[in-house]
Amino acid sequence: MPIEELEKKIYFCLNELSHEEGFNASGKSEVYGCIFGRDSFITILKILHTIKLRPDEKLLSTCKKSLLKHIELQGKNSNIESGEQPGKFIHEYRVDNYERLTGRKRPWYVYPDKKLRNYDSIDATPLGLIAIYRYWELTKDANFMLTVLPAVELGLKWIMSYGDMDHDYLLEYSLPIEREHGGLAVQSWADSIPSLADKEGKLPDYPIAPVEVQGIAWLALKLWADYFTDAYPETKNHKFSQKLERFAAKMKKRFNRMFLMSTADGLYLAQALDGHKTQIKTVTSHPLICLWAAYEVGEQVECIVDNNYLDSLVQRAFADDLFVPGAGMRTMSSKSLTFDPTEASYHNGSFWPMLNGLIIEGLHNFDYFSEAAMLSRATLSALQHFGLPIELYIESQGRYLTYKNPFSGQQSCMNQAWSAASAYDLLISMIK
Repeated sequence: MPIEELEKKIYFCLNELSHEEGFNASGKSEVYGCIFGRDSFITILKILHTIKLRPDEKLLSTCKKSLLKHIELQGKNSNIESGEQPGKFIHEYRVDNYERLTGRKRPWYVYPDKKLRNYDSIDATPLGLIAIYRYWELTKDANFMLTVLPAVELGLKWIMSYGDMDHDYLLEYSLPIEREHGGLAVQSWADSIPSLADKEGKLPDYPIAPVEVQGIAWLALKLWADYFTDAYPETKNHKFSQKLERFAAKMKKRFNRMFLMSTADGLYLAQALDGHKTQIKTVTSHPLICLWAAYEVGEQVECIVDNNYLDSLVQRAFADDLFVPGAGMRTMSSKSLTFDPTEASYHNGSFWPMLNGLIIEGLHNFDYFSEAAMLSRATLSALQHFGLPIELYIESQGRYLTYKNPFSGQQSCMNQAWSAASAYDLLISMIK
C-alpha cells in the first residue's frame, strides 16, 4: 500500500476510535473497545508528538477530553478488589460489555453503579502525568492546568507512596492474595502471564518492578519538578519540587545499580526485579522504552539509564535475536527460554507497532539515527502489508501472521488506537 494511502487510512482509523470521552483502545466491536488508561496516554503522547509537525485541532481536542475523563476516573479511595488507590489512574473502564470479565471463575469487580473500573496498572499513572505535562507544554492552556493540577499532585504522591510500598525508590506492583475478585497478575504494558512466567509457567514472587516503568516514572517526576519550580506564582511549590527531584535522583542511582546485567551478547538491562530484588534476566525490548522517556534541558538529554551504558544497550537490542529487518523489534529475544515463534505469541517474541514507535522516538532522542531508520523501515513494511493499525503481528520465515489464541479465540485487533497513533507519527515524520 502506498505511504500516502496508508496515512489517510490510519488517520481515518484514529478518528474512528475517538469519541466525546477520549479514545477507545480498539474498535467498538473488538475486545478492547473501551477506555484503557495506558493505551489512552500513549495514544495521546504520540498524537501530541505528531501535532508538532502537523497541527490538528480535532485530534488535540480529543486528547484534552481524554485527559479530563481520566482525571474524573482517577482513584479516590482504596479498594483492594479493583486495585483503586488515591491518585492512581485507571487501567480499564467499561460501562457495559464486561461479561467476558465478570463471567470468569474469579469475576472482576463491578462497582455499585454497575460500571467496571479496574486499576491494575503500574504505569498508567506516570504515563498520565507525562501526557498531562506534554499537553500543557504544547498548548500552554492555563485553565486546563488549574483544573488538573490537584489530580497531578495526587498522582505524583501515588508514585512516591503506593507505587513504592517498600520505600526502595523503585515502582513495584502486587496482586494481593486476600483479593476475592479477579484482576491482572501482570500489570506492566506486556500484561500477559506468559510474558513474565518461567518455562514452567510460574510467575516470579511479588512485588515486581518492571524495567520500563522505572524510566517512565523517573521522567514524570523530572518534568513535574520543573513545573513546580518554574510555574506561575499561584502554583509554585519549591518544597514539593525538591521532593520530586530527590526521589528521581535516588531512583536513577538505584536503577542503574539494580537493573544492569551482563549477557553473552553484551551489557543490557533486566526485564524486571522480583520480590527478592533478583533480576529477571529475560532479554526483551522493553528497556528501550527508557530512551523514549527522555528529559531534555537545552541541548542536554538524559534518561534513567546512565548515558555511558546507552551504546551497549542499543547495540545489544539490534542483534538478530531481537531485531528483524522486515518486521521490527521483537518483544522478547528468540534466544529466551520462553520465546514463542507461533501465532499464539502475544508478548513472547511478537511485534507491536506501538512498541516500535516508542523505540524509534527514543532512538531519535539520543541521536541513534541509523538504527531509528532501520526500525522505521521495518515497521512501515509490516504496516503496508496489513494496511491497518494492527495491534500486533508475528513474523515467521519472512511471512507476516496475525496473533491467534487457540484457547480463547482472541485475535489481533485490526484497529488499535496506540498502533494508529504510532503509525501516524511515523508516517507524518517520513512524509515531512
